Amino acid sequence: MPTKLLTFQNAKTVKGQKKGFLTGILYLAPAFTSGVLNVCAKASEGCKRACLFTAGRGAFNSVQEARKRKTLLYFNNKTEFFNILREDIKIARKMAENQGLTLVMRLNGTSDLPSIAQTMALENPDLQFYDYTKLSKPEKRVLPNYHLTFSRSENNLEECLKALKHKINVAVVFSTKKGEKLPKKFAGYKVIDGDETDLRFLDKKGVIVGLRAKGKAKLDTSGFVVRL
Repeated sequence: MPTKLLTFQNAKTVKGQKKGFLTGILYLAPAFTSGVLNVCAKASEGCKRACLFTAGRGAFNSVQEARKRKTLLYFNNKTEFFNILREDIKIARKMAENQGLTLVMRLNGTSDLPSIAQTMALENPDLQFYDYTKLSKPEKRVLPNYHLTFSRSENNLEECLKALKHKINVAVVFSTKKGEKLPKKFAGYKVIDGDETDLRFLDKKGVIVGLRAKGKAKLDTSGFVVRL
């Protein structure tokens, strides 16, 4: 039985299967692209332009429309949305068990609505949840089974440094090309290669998660991408 809200085929999360993890991702229509709800309240202009919403399968209009429908469901009927998500997680558990993998969940693939992940994390204390966020004070939203990585944009360096002081890692997008090594340090902190897997909850604390610019981000001139 297929899931209605969750996705499991992602070029990056598939890498996690080699480490024994199956990642279920919820993709909504980012920022205000749904026309009814801004799901990325702190998205900068650079972030919006570089968003991976149209990358990979997201380039297909049918996929974009499906993500908009999910967002509309969340906006119009949260009770039904969460009930479907609960059923999806049950199905995902069976999928992971059948494949001999450990299920983990990323419920903000192209959104920044912590309440979705927090609600599900509290209901499923045995599952690991994780997300990227640009919302301030991420350290106050983490749970024993909900890991957050703060995301740098062209206008939030101060918040990035505050997050690092609270042992919350910060994701930074660099102009480094595929196959090339990322810088060793950024803002005085060690840089690890975040492109190896998407399993951010396995990262050491107090580091920069380096990501290579992909898709539209390669053309960024806003400062969202750190040029080297």
